[in-house]
Amino acid sequence: MAFSAVASRMRISKSVQHGTAAKLGGASLRASTRRMPASISASRRANRLMVLGSGGVTVTEEMDSNSRMHLKVTISKERAMSAYTEVMKQLSKDVRVPGFRPGAKVNPTLLAQSYGVKNVKAAVLEDLLNKTMPEAMAGVAARALDESDRIETDISTLFDVFTGPAGEPTQDIEYTIGVDVAPEIKWTGSYKDISVEIQATDNEGTIQAAADKEFTSKLKDLGTLRVVADRPVQEGDVAVIDLKACRVESDGSDGEEIPGVNNKNFRFDTSEGDGFLPGLVQGVSGISTGETKVFELNFPEDWVNESLRGQVARFSATVKETFFRDLPKVEDALAPKLVEGATTIEEVRSKLLAAAAEKAKAAQDQNLHHAITDQVADMVEVALPDSLVQEQGRQNYTVRMLELLGAGQITKDVLNTMMTEEMVGNYIDKNRADVERMVRLTLAVGDIQKRESLVVTEEALKAECANSRAEFERQGQQYDEERLVEQARELLEGGLVLDWLTNNCNITIKPLEPEESDDKDGAVLFKF
Repeated sequence: MAFSAVASRMRISKSVQHGTAAKLGGASLRASTRRMPASISASRRANRLMVLGSGGVTVTEEMDSNSRMHLKVTISKERAMSAYTEVMKQLSKDVRVPGFRPGAKVNPTLLAQSYGVKNVKAAVLEDLLNKTMPEAMAGVAARALDESDRIETDISTLFDVFTGPAGEPTQDIEYTIGVDVAPEIKWTGSYKDISVEIQATDNEGTIQAAADKEFTSKLKDLGTLRVVADRPVQEGDVAVIDLKACRVESDGSDGEEIPGVNNKNFRFDTSEGDGFLPGLVQGVSGISTGETKVFELNFPEDWVNESLRGQVARFSATVKETFFRDLPKVEDALAPKLVEGATTIEEVRSKLLAAAAEKAKAAQDQNLHHAITDQVADMVEVALPDSLVQEQGRQNYTVRMLELLGAGQITKDVLNTMMTEEMVGNYIDKNRADVERMVRLTLAVGDIQKRESLVVTEEALKAECANSRAEFERQGQQYDEERLVEQARELLEGGLVLDWLTNNCNITIKPLEPEESDDKDGAVLFKF
C-alpha cells in the first residue's frame, strides 16, 4: 500500500528527514499533540458543556464530534466599559484635541470625534479581545493543539455593541473561539497482542542472483562500447533505435498508439532483457543498422498497466546504430575498480553478496513494519481534529514534491509553483483517507510511547540533531532550530515505538519458495 511513512515519518529517508521538508512543511504533527495526556477525562467528551467565569468574563465550552472545542465568551457590559475607560484615558494622552493641552481632561465625545468614533470602537475591541482570549483559553490550554485557535465570530458584528455617542459599549459582548483539542484515543484491541505473517521477499537464490547482476553491471560500466558494422543486433548489444507501438484491432488494423512507448534515439540495452516487455529483445534482435522491423507482442495478463493486459500490440523498430561491449578481463587486478577496498575478485563477489543480503533484509523489515503499523492503525478509534489532518496532508504533499525533485522530475522553480494552498488542498481532498489513517497511526504511536515510558536519550537526540544540521548545511538551506530538534525527537521516538512493537509481537515469516522467486518481480515496466 502507499502507506509507507511508518508511524508518520517514523523512519523516513534521510533525504526527506534532513531535507527541505521541515522548511516547507508546517509545524510537526507530533509536536502539536505532545502535551496530550495519556487519557482524557470522560467529562471532556463530545457535547459536554462547562461554564467558567471570572472577572466579568463567562466562558461556555462545547465539544463537537471532531475534537474541536467551541468557547462561547461573554464579556459583561461592566468589563467592557472598564476597558473603554482605560482606552480613552490613554487616548487623552496621545491624541491632540483642538483647544486642549496635551494630557488635559477632555469630554469623551470630543475625544472620540477627534480620534474617530470607529477608531475608538476598534481600539476598545482590540484591547478586550487581547485580554479576554487568553482568559477564555486558560481552561483548554493544556489540551489545545498548536495554532488551531480561531475567532469564529464575524468581528464586524461586534462593533454593533458600541452604540454610545462616544463609541462606548452599551451591552454585553459575545464572541466564539474555535480550537482543536487533543483527541481521545480509544483502543479496540491490544497493541501488545499483535500477530503478523508476511512473505519473505528473498531467499538464497534471489540474493545470489542480485549479487551476480550487480557484478555484471559494474563490469559493464568498465567496458567499452564499440561500433558494430558487419552484423545485425544480437542479444547483449546496445542499439540506438526509434521505437513506436500501437494496439492491434480485431480486424488486424493499427489501433491507437500506446502511450509511453514511442521514442526516438532510444538507447536499448539488450543485455537487460528482464527489464522490458517479454519478447521485445527478441523482436529487435536480427535487425541491421538502417533497417526497420514490424512485429507483434502480447502484454501479459499480470501486466502492471491493467488497460494493456492481454492486449496485442504492433511494434515498429528502426535500428540506427549498434554497439557491442568490449568487457575487461575478470582478474584480481580489476577488483578495486569494481568495489572500493577489494583486492580480489572473490572479495568483490563476497562484498556484493553481503550488500545484496543487507538490501533484502531491509526490504523484508520494511514489509514487517508495514504489517505491524497497519494493525496498530486499525486498532485506534479517534475523532480527528481537522487541523491535524491538514497538517499531515501538507507534510505528505511536501514529501511527495521533494521526492519528485530528488528524482529530477521537477525543478526547484516548478516545486515553488506547486506549493500553493490550492494544490495542497486538492491533494488532501483526494488522499484524505490515507492522510487520516496516518494521523491515527501517529496518535497511536504517541500513546504507546507514553504508556510504555519509551524515552529518547539526550545523547541520541544530540547526535540526530547534529546529523540534521550537517545535512541542512551541506544543502545550503536554512532551518529553524526548535523545529529541527522537535522533528529529530519525533523520529527517534517513532523508532523506539517501532522497535518495541517489533520485539513484542508474534511474527511469522513464510519462506520464499524457489518457484516463487523465479518471477517474484512480476510484470515489469518499460525502461523508456
